[in-house]
Amino acid sequence: GPTMSTFSSSFFPVRHPADVDRLMAALKTMGADAVELEYRIPAVLWAPVKEALRQNGLAVCSLHNFCPRPPEFKRGSGDLFSLAAPDREERNAAVRLTLQTIERANDLEARAVVLHGGRVDMPPATQDFQDYYHSGRIATDDARGFIARKLAERDRLKPRHLDALCFSLEKLLPAAERHHVRLGLENRYHYHELPGIDDFELLFREFDGAPLGYWHDSGHAHAAETLGLGSAQDLLNRYGSQLVGCHLHDAHGLEDHLPPGCGEIDFPALVPFLQAATLRVIELKAGTTPEAARNGAAHLARVMTRADAHG
Repeated sequence: GPTMSTFSSSFFPVRHPADVDRLMAALKTMGADAVELEYRIPAVLWAPVKEALRQNGLAVCSLHNFCPRPPEFKRGSGDLFSLAAPDREERNAAVRLTLQTIERANDLEARAVVLHGGRVDMPPATQDFQDYYHSGRIATDDARGFIARKLAERDRLKPRHLDALCFSLEKLLPAAERHHVRLGLENRYHYHELPGIDDFELLFREFDGAPLGYWHDSGHAHAAETLGLGSAQDLLNRYGSQLVGCHLHDAHGLEDHLPPGCGEIDFPALVPFLQAATLRVIELKAGTTPEAARNGAAHLARVMTRADAHG
C-alpha cells in the first residue's frame, strides 16, 4: 500500500542555520521519504533547506502557502495576506507571494501548493465559540442561536470576499498551469475563513478544468464538526472527487495537529476518496517528537491499509 511517511515541516520550526540539519535528522528518524515545506521556513534559509533535502534524498511533494516566509515578516502564516481581501493592495500582495510559492514549487518539482482562501472581515468571536464548547453548552439552543447569527453575518458579508478570491484565482491558475502545479484549497478551522463548506462548489464550477482542487484537512474538519458547523463526511462526499491531497493529523475536540492514533478522528473514512496520486501529508504541531510522529505514521498506515483491504 501507499506509504504514510510524508510529513509537513510544521513539527519542527526552522529558525537558525543549525536547525536545518536538526530537521533532516528528525525526518530521518521518522522514516520520511517526502516532505511538505510550509510558511514557517524563512526565506534566508530556503537555499540551505533545499540543498539539505537534495543531499538526504528527500522529495518535496507540496508547498503550503506562503512559502518561504518573506524576509520582512517575523512570523510565517498561511494567512499573512488574504486572497479574498476586497482591498486591492492586500489582495495583490497575497497574489504576488502566492505566485512566488508556485514558482518555488515548480523549482522543487512539487506537485501541489496548499492555499488558504482568505477570510470574511468580521469580528470572529472565536472565544465565544470556544467557551460554549468547553462549558459543554455547544448543543444548547443558546449556542445554536448565537452560531446561526454569526453565520448569517458572515453570509451577508461574504459575496465581495468570494468575488475577490475569484479575482485572485484568475491570476493564479494560469501560472499554476504553466508551472505544472495544482492548487489545493484547504477546508478551514474557523467559520469565517474561506472557502466555506458550500463555497468550494461555486469555485470548482467557476474554474472547471483549471488545476484547482480540494485539500482536506482532517483536524479542521473535526473541529468544525465538533462545533456543529458541518460534517467531515459531507466535505468528502461533496469534494472527494476533486481531492488533491490531505493534511492528516488527529484531534481531541478543538485541539488538532496531534499524531494519528491520539484522538477521535476516523481515518479509514478517508480511504474511499484516496487515489494513487492523492498527496497524504502528516501535519503535526511544533514540538512533536520524531518518535511520536513515527508512531503516528505507523498507526495511520495500519488503519488505512486495513480499511483498504476491506474496501
